[in-house]
Amino acid sequence: MKLKKITSLTMLWSFFIMTYTGIILFIAPHGRVAYWTNWELFGWSKDQFAQIHSTFMLLFILATILHIYYNWKPLTSYMKNSLKQFVFFTKEMLVALLISLLFLLGTLYAIPPFTSFLEFGDSIKDTWVEKNQEPPYGHAEESTLKDFSQKTGYDISKVLVALKEHNLSVTQTQTIKEIASNQNMTAGQIYALITDSLGVKAKSNKISGLGRKNFEQVAKELNIDTDKFLEQLDTLGIKAHKEDKFKSTLEKQGFEAREVINKFLKKK
Repeated sequence: MKLKKITSLTMLWSFFIMTYTGIILFIAPHGRVAYWTNWELFGWSKDQFAQIHSTFMLLFILATILHIYYNWKPLTSYMKNSLKQFVFFTKEMLVALLISLLFLLGTLYAIPPFTSFLEFGDSIKDTWVEKNQEPPYGHAEESTLKDFSQKTGYDISKVLVALKEHNLSVTQTQTIKEIASNQNMTAGQIYALITDSLGVKAKSNKISGLGRKNFEQVAKELNIDTDKFLEQLDTLGIKAHKEDKFKSTLEKQGFEAREVINKFLKKK
């Protein structure tokens, strides 16, 4: 067996698997939904897809280093001019660098068509589950039953009674994730049992996905005119444009997104 051939074939297999897992991660539901509903595809969870992607990325890097070592002469020949002199910034190298910079800057500065591609991915992510299957707030499954009840506006004693009525023996210090796992259910199903018994609350947490929404989208969900919304935010000391990402913009200015949302919901 030749190590050079093994290296090239390892790169090939790593490329296939990284491409497959990368596509799945691109279209998989957002983390808050995936963890809330125990999302799986072909028996693998989102975390497992991410872990496989990461380990094969490492394998691909190692194989690439060996590939460069075995093909050093052909690679360096790409950086020689017509006189066979070594020139790092050849025309081909500059074109490759410009293409890479275009993709980097286009992504960072949200320039079309890169934004269109990413928005396409978000639209696919949103099709996996119904709106009512989203958690009341991010990483709600990690909260203890007591904290979860407080954040969603329920009396913990009533929650415990409601779950007991469904033959679930739980404690208020257990997380929603632990309770769901012990009952072979999803966190969303546990929440559904609570809301079925006690009614839907959590008005202050109805708007989800704040990390990916811009100010115009948040204003729409709050049923507020966008310009009026921005004016009211300005009185709070928040400067923003309607296309800016809601959560990241607030955090840069020292505000917590959920607290700002709650202020507007309380006015209704």
